[in-house]
Amino acid sequence: MKAGDDALQLFIEHVTHIDCGVLDADAGLRGATWLVDATLTGRRGDDGMLFDFGPAKKLLKAEIDALLDHRLLVPAHAPNVAIADGRIDFATRSGDRYRYAGPATATTVLDAETVEPRALARWLETRVAPRMPATVESLAIDLRAESIVGPAYDYTHGLAAHDGNCQRLAHGHRCRLTVRIDGMDRADLAQAWADAWQGVFIGDRADLTTPADSPRLGFGYSAPLGEFALEIAAERCVLLDGPPTVENIADHIAAGLAARHPGSLVEARAYEGVGKGAIATRSYRPRATA
Repeated sequence: MKAGDDALQLFIEHVTHIDCGVLDADAGLRGATWLVDATLTGRRGDDGMLFDFGPAKKLLKAEIDALLDHRLLVPAHAPNVAIADGRIDFATRSGDRYRYAGPATATTVLDAETVEPRALARWLETRVAPRMPATVESLAIDLRAESIVGPAYDYTHGLAAHDGNCQRLAHGHRCRLTVRIDGMDRADLAQAWADAWQGVFIGDRADLTTPADSPRLGFGYSAPLGEFALEIAAERCVLLDGPPTVENIADHIAAGLAARHPGSLVEARAYEGVGKGAIATRSYRPRATA
């Protein structure tokens, strides 16, 4: 460190983004995506740098992702929550109930009544700052939702056959949605679909552990990361005949809209969090009657 150097700051915008599920005492199980910005305060070393951007971004992303990304975030002091032996029983203030089971690595239990971005950022700072080099004297983290103009919805899911952390049941995303009918943007149709899908859990029928017509649905599977289970009200669920990948989600939306617009070409562009997703096109032509 250079003697007499004044402290300065480095900032890294969108060093990573977090896709997670959140249990909320009012809203129940919701999907969330937050962009993460970081500001490092300190002094330059002999190389003239506070912290080289390449290693800084790599370290920050690795630490933050390991703590929160693709996990279910659980407020330990919410009004109606019980946590024991990898099982979570949770109820909203209105009586909507959830039961979850999974390995500890798939959840983050927070010493709080609610999962709030500003408090969550302070929580991250206390855990990530000690990993910084000696030139970094303090770390500030900011979590912000992506600015989306137009239709957006959030959902949770789990992918048993995925080769990474998407196996974790009840992680989630906040997503853009666009729809075109015969090449024309239809924000009204996308908005109606997004409104209907706010806070849904999207599941594979093959993962059901209860009859599909039950008022409460159970989902469960065994994956390389562990055993997972979720019980949730059926009205909060969307069932697919296949894994709830973004490809299948986009195709489900396109097929549903094509059935309502026979003879038209429907394109659904569904995002999975920030900057990625799938595009599905469908057309529906009813059979002519004799």
